[in-house]
Amino acid sequence: MAKHVLIVDDFKYNLEFEEKVISLLVEEYNIAIHVDSAMSVDEAKRKIAENPPYDIVIVDISLPDGNGVEIAKEAAKKSDTTKIAALTLYPDVYEEASELFDLLFRKPIMPTTYKQKFERLLEIE
Repeated sequence: MAKHVLIVDDFKYNLEFEEKVISLLVEEYNIAIHVDSAMSVDEAKRKIAENPPYDIVIVDISLPDGNGVEIAKEAAKKSDTTKIAALTLYPDVYEEASELFDLLFRKPIMPTTYKQKFERLLEIE
């Protein structure tokens, strides 16, 4: 069964980077991963509401229309099995809400580091 992932970032380049690294994992492990993306808090909340619970949600903490913590709360409210990670330049905001997150991806992030952390979320090690 395919893993369903939501990635949230307000920069298209970052979303494309994440999608590319995830596609490399799909090829390497021969697994099915469906990726949805959102560029705002409102869009992410809508996708969380409209879809079955995501297996993994990776959120940028700082978004123009709010805080990624809001998205993490929505994802956690919908399912307690969703793995949630923060991707941020601002680890202090992450620390304040660390109970919501399973993992921290610290920006700037290299593809190999992103891949390793994503493997941890997938529980592939």
